[in-house]
Amino acid sequence: MIDKTAIIDSKAKIDNNVQVGPYCVIGAEVSIGDKCELNSHVVIKGPTNIGKENKFFSFAVIGEDTPD
Repeated sequence: MIDKTAIIDSKAKIDNNVQVGPYCVIGAEVSIGDKCELNSHVVIKGPTNIGKENKFFSFAVIGEDTPD
């Protein structure tokens, strides 16, 4: 299930049974394994490989530098 408000780069690879919540952003060079769950507003940028059965909570940012 992918929410209609999610923005997913066409080069991203998303396996089966992945839930992508509202307003998530998934960039190029991202691979998400089977049965992962992204709650709302999750941002994942690449290059990032995520295995199966992981859960990301709202407003998580993966694969990007943290602000100082």
